[in-house]
This record gives sequence, structure tokens and C-alpha cells, in this order.
Amino acid sequence: MPDGRVYKELARLISRLSREWSTDNFEPHVTLLGGLLDSEEAISSRTSQLATWIRPYEINLTAVDYLDEFFRCLFLRVERTESMMDAHLKARRLFKQRRDPKHLPHLSLMYGNFAPAIKERIITKIGRESNWRFRVGAIHVYSTTGKPSDWFRVKEFTLK
Repeated sequence: MPDGRVYKELARLISRLSREWSTDNFEPHVTLLGGLLDSEEAISSRTSQLATWIRPYEINLTAVDYLDEFFRCLFLRVERTESMMDAHLKARRLFKQRRDPKHLPHLSLMYGNFAPAIKERIITKIGRESNWRFRVGAIHVYSTTGKPSDWFRVKEFTLK
């Protein structure tokens, strides 16, 4: 999760897009691993262990893109660095998740179902290229039950 200036700028952009297009507002984040169905206690315990295995690393946000998917409606691509992919792999192993061929590191800007022409219009307005970067120093566990506006942070684990 970004912090400081990068967090504020991305949160402002996400909020503006959610108002302009009547979509859910949410905190800027890059999902390390999703779809965890275990108990909150088990997830927290494993994440605590995971945080000791991962060193802080940089995330580089490269370009705005989109897919024909609700949660990847409009997003910033994340550069696939060795340290970022290593963190994902360690998380997958610890949580016993199989390889995910659809794993696409990204930071969402907007959720929804919009035509490609609308997404291109938004990209023209906000710009395609990005030079945002931030240091990942913690893993945040979120409850993602319900709508994105209902999501909340359960716990934060500092990387060693």
C-alpha cells in the first residue's frame, strides 16, 4: 500500500474517478494475494510469518491500462520486479495456493463495467504513463466481504 504523497495523489485520483463515474471508492493498494478463505486468525498468523520472510521492496507503477473485468476496469500496471514477484511467490506457497496464471500485479484506479471507448477517454484525460513509485514496508490484511466501500483493514504486518 502506498503511503505519504503517493498515497494522497492516488487516493485523490481514485476518489475523483469514483465521483465522476458513480463507482465505488477504495484505498489505493496492490494485492499481494487474494481469495483467502481461511479464518481471520489463521490468515493473520500466516501473514505474520510471511512478513518475516519478505524484505521491504519498491513498487514501480508504469502505465494505465484496462481489462474487460469489474475489478480490473482501469488500473496502473506494476513493474514485475524480482523482489515483488518473490513476495507473491512466498505468499502463494505459505497459503498453499496454486500458480495463478491470471496474476497481474496492478493498482486499481476504478472498478466497474465500462466500454473500452470510455476507458480510453478516461486515460486520455488522466494520462497513460506513470512515474509513481513507493516502498512496500508492510503487508495489510483486509476483509473484502461485500462492496468495496465495506472493505476494512484487519491488521498490518511490518516487513523485516
